[in-house]
Amino acid sequence: VYTIPYAIDAGGAITGYYEDASNNYHGFVRLSNGTITVIDVSGDECGTLAQSINNNNVVTGNYNDDQCHAHGFIRSGSGGITTFDVSGAEDTAPTGINNAGVVIGSYCGTGCSQYHGFERAANGKIKSFDPKNSTTTVPLSINKSGVITGIYNLDEGFVRAAGGTITSFLVDGGATDANCINDAGYIVGEYFTDDTFDGFLRAPDGKVTTIEPTGTTETFLSAINDKGVITGAYFAADGMQHGFVRSAKGKYTTFDPKGSADTFPEAIDKSGAITGWYADSNGQIHGFVRTP
Repeated sequence: VYTIPYAIDAGGAITGYYEDASNNYHGFVRLSNGTITVIDVSGDECGTLAQSINNNNVVTGNYNDDQCHAHGFIRSGSGGITTFDVSGAEDTAPTGINNAGVVIGSYCGTGCSQYHGFERAANGKIKSFDPKNSTTTVPLSINKSGVITGIYNLDEGFVRAAGGTITSFLVDGGATDANCINDAGYIVGEYFTDDTFDGFLRAPDGKVTTIEPTGTTETFLSAINDKGVITGAYFAADGMQHGFVRSAKGKYTTFDPKGSADTFPEAIDKSGAITGWYADSNGQIHGFVRTP
């Protein structure tokens, strides 16, 4: 029914999830040669959602039991699956994994009144964390050094150093979504001011640059690779959502898969290959990969 790719590794392997005609959700891994393997975790009664993949083809995400409570999983490059939960959690939802096998995500206790961030080391040890005064913490991206970025309280960005120190930030005083961090510590996302979303690039020293393709009405940034190449989507005067890529030198290139009515890039690898999804004129959602 629809296909949503979320992440791409250095070798061009893509992970995400899809919904079938019976409204069941399944994870998948698509290799660079186009071969697709379905991921269904044992005990999955309410869907498997793959969220992230590292350069060793290790995938993380969550599966849902018969009560639709989420549990974490890690799938090795050879296909073996390890499941886990944060102690005492009613829901555990991984969102990212780095090449060292460190998994990040969010979890909630009984009743899910508050969501916390977690970091799971490759040896299985889990640490919980929250920015100060957070009621909802959602880590979204981790780099090779273990630096994490994400959002909390639904409207503030944060960056957590490998040592655990957390810095919160707002861009131009607006609600801020920090979506991705590269290995050099640069963060991209979007912020909301004057009823409009604009993209931003935040340097490791905290300096912020606004990112907007010419002629846009709103801009959303999804990912940045280690060469500083950024991808995301924007709305134009035609009312359509288009994909774009911005080179490290600031050159913008717009793109849309053939037949797209709306395009949304989700991730970019070190070579500049981009994956994401697009909706056709009938509202059907498809996955795509764009090679440099």
